[in-house]
Amino acid sequence: MKVRSYIALLTAGSLGGAIFIALLGWFTFAGLNQATSELQEESKKTGDSSEEYSDVRAFLQTTRGIFVALEIYPKNYPGVFNVAKENMVVAKEGLNKIGQYPNYEKQLLEPIKKDLQEIEQNIVQMEKLSPWVQDSGWTQRNIKARAAYEKTRDELKRSLDNLEVVAEGVKIESEQAMSAKWEKLRSREDSGKLLLIVTGFIYFIFVCFLAFVTYKGFASPIKKLEDAARRSIEFQKPFTHKESGPYEVRSVTRQLKGLISGLEGTVRQRTAALESSNQKLQAEMKQRIELETQLVHAQKMEAVGQLASGIAHEINSPSQFANDNILFLKDAVEGFIAKIDQTENSPDEKEISFLKENAPEAVAQAKEGISRITTIVKSMKNFAYRDAESAKRPNDLNQAIKSTTVVATNEWKYHADLQLQLDEDLPLVPCNVGEINQVVLNLIVNGAHAIRDRFQEGQKGTLIVKSQYYPDANCVIISIADNGGGIPEKVKTRIFEPFFTTKEVGVGTGQGLAIAHNVIVKSHKGQLWFDTQDGQGTIFYIKLPMEQEVAS
Repeated sequence: MKVRSYIALLTAGSLGGAIFIALLGWFTFAGLNQATSELQEESKKTGDSSEEYSDVRAFLQTTRGIFVALEIYPKNYPGVFNVAKENMVVAKEGLNKIGQYPNYEKQLLEPIKKDLQEIEQNIVQMEKLSPWVQDSGWTQRNIKARAAYEKTRDELKRSLDNLEVVAEGVKIESEQAMSAKWEKLRSREDSGKLLLIVTGFIYFIFVCFLAFVTYKGFASPIKKLEDAARRSIEFQKPFTHKESGPYEVRSVTRQLKGLISGLEGTVRQRTAALESSNQKLQAEMKQRIELETQLVHAQKMEAVGQLASGIAHEINSPSQFANDNILFLKDAVEGFIAKIDQTENSPDEKEISFLKENAPEAVAQAKEGISRITTIVKSMKNFAYRDAESAKRPNDLNQAIKSTTVVATNEWKYHADLQLQLDEDLPLVPCNVGEINQVVLNLIVNGAHAIRDRFQEGQKGTLIVKSQYYPDANCVIISIADNGGGIPEKVKTRIFEPFFTTKEVGVGTGQGLAIAHNVIVKSHKGQLWFDTQDGQGTIFYIKLPMEQEVAS
């Protein structure tokens, strides 16, 4: 079976069932509405509101009104007979109307008709016998006529009571019949509703069956095909799905099986090629890291070379100073020995006293000079340190900063006063200390040159190097501030670009800040930024996180 067959089956079943239920509901409720309307019209003819019962009640009331008129009106009221006659005319008309209804038989109405005629004759007789004289009472003059009237009245009352009983009986029977019809109509309505509910439930079951058949025959095979394809493509499992479902799904399964079989070979080839490329990429990345490390070290050595003359001068001064004091001590020692041996050339007491006074100071000065040389050599050693693995190990940044300032002494001491404001509680910071030394050196030298370019010969600026630990941010920030000329607005966005420099050709390579940015941001996952004001100075900030991949 094809897909369109499943869709046609589901559509036909759903629409056919819906149309059937709609037609059944329409016929059911249309018949109920018509029967209800007819029953409502018939109910108007039954009970207190029916015309027949109303006519009987009006006749009874009118006829009894004759008795009331003759009994409650004043006896000397001359118009009482006219009232009775008018009621009599109305009563006769009402009796004739009642006679047209099939529920009232002739033998029931004939006595009433006869009594009405006699009552009418009695009223006429009493009217003739009444002279309506003011000194004579009505009762005294009509005793006989009155007696005849009262006898006929009593008979008529009994006949009227019988008529009333029959009318009430007819009313009750009509109401009972109407109630039975209403019950039948309600039962029919309930049956119609129940039929619709049952039909709707059957339709729901039928639609669920169609949906189940469609799912099993159409949707389920597609879902299984999708799962099999996903397992094969994402998890590299063999495509072993069996053909099932509609014709189109089976066709897709066959085509997909062939496609995946061809792709598996291609994927294996591409995977091998990708693994080879990945290995090459890793090797290139490793080589790049090594080259970057070598570049930093080379730049450091370049800086050492540029600072060599200054460093030599820094070492030459204390070495000359120490040499002079050692020569003095040599002469002093020889003099002391000659004095002890009592040779001819031994110094006199005045010379011995001079040697005794100045020898300790000469020793101290020689020691100070040698210590200064040791400090410079140690700083050079620390500065030139290179970690071949570029490992991040806990290091004392304060000591690294001190060593770097010593190495760069010849660059700043003639132009600036250096202030070290180092955090004494600074913890060991995980970093490549050789690379950090290079960054700090570049920034100190740049600051010293900025001060040199701003101030005239003989004037000095200020260099301030600070370190601070921030526990909340779990980081250390090093700042190098100078009061040089600042960074011009037009070059602010380019100072970290490789080979960009504002110095003269042959003076700067433009690599210092570029390397510094690469070391701090890429290698140490930190931040390097600056704050500058034209003509007032610049502050560079180095932020190093306390969490690094520390080498063991």
